[in-house]
Amino acid sequence: PYFAIAGPLEQQLRQLEKQVGASGASGIASKIGKDGFQVCMDVSHFKPSELTVKVQDNSVLVEGTHEEREDDHGFITRHFIRRYALPEGYEADKVESTLSSDGVLTVKVPKPPALEEKGNERIVQIQRWGP
Repeated sequence: PYFAIAGPLEQQLRQLEKQVGASGASGIASKIGKDGFQVCMDVSHFKPSELTVKVQDNSVLVEGTHEEREDDHGFITRHFIRRYALPEGYEADKVESTLSSDGVLTVKVPKPPALEEKGNERIVQIQRWGP
């Protein structure tokens, strides 16, 4: 029902990571689709225990932090906070998140029933005036 991360999108996320740099969350893609709101981000530099997703004031906050560790270029410490305002009508208590084995964090919120598409047709109420 939600947008699946497929090979091409995953490759785009990896390319974005190389362009953006090695620190923090990178390769971020967000969209509102027919099934709801979704954000995907590459957090492969973080362990699951180093990530938090929380809802605050109708926004989703994603935070990642890790202490200094060695990588191919020396030592690095990473920390990021990303905030996403939920689209109007979307319910904060419906937020879900998943982490894939290759380090792609997906945060999604289903489309609220009130926003379900009903096509382009609607009945317009006729108001009566006068006696």
